[in-house]
Amino acid sequence: MEANMDFAQQAIRDNVRGAKGWLKFLGIMSIIGGAVYALTLIGIVVAWLPIWLGVLMYQAGSRAQEFAERGDVGALSAYTAKLKTLFTLMGILTIISLVLGIVGAIISVAMGIFAGGLPALLEQYGYS
Repeated sequence: MEANMDFAQQAIRDNVRGAKGWLKFLGIMSIIGGAVYALTLIGIVVAWLPIWLGVLMYQAGSRAQEFAERGDVGALSAYTAKLKTLFTLMGILTIISLVLGIVGAIISVAMGIFAGGLPALLEQYGYS
């Protein structure tokens, strides 16, 4: 039983060690992307989102590094808490994006139909 626990702990440390570099890289890239968004007039409104996500990713990578190096269970707990927050925010943003995309598509179709698009098309093919 003890050998299985040691093997599982080592497997977890290896997985976390492999994730830390990517989390830090993606975190830095997200922060840079947010800073670039902030340079535009419209982007300044939403620039905080990629910056916040980037900070969460970087912090998760740092906690992953702590756990991988020292085996600190507190660092593992902080790592998973950061990932939970990150995935929750990304899920909420995905749902918001889907809703806005669907609403935008409905508005576009409605404008095309009622703003002369459908009547002009019907007239073009002789169905007036």
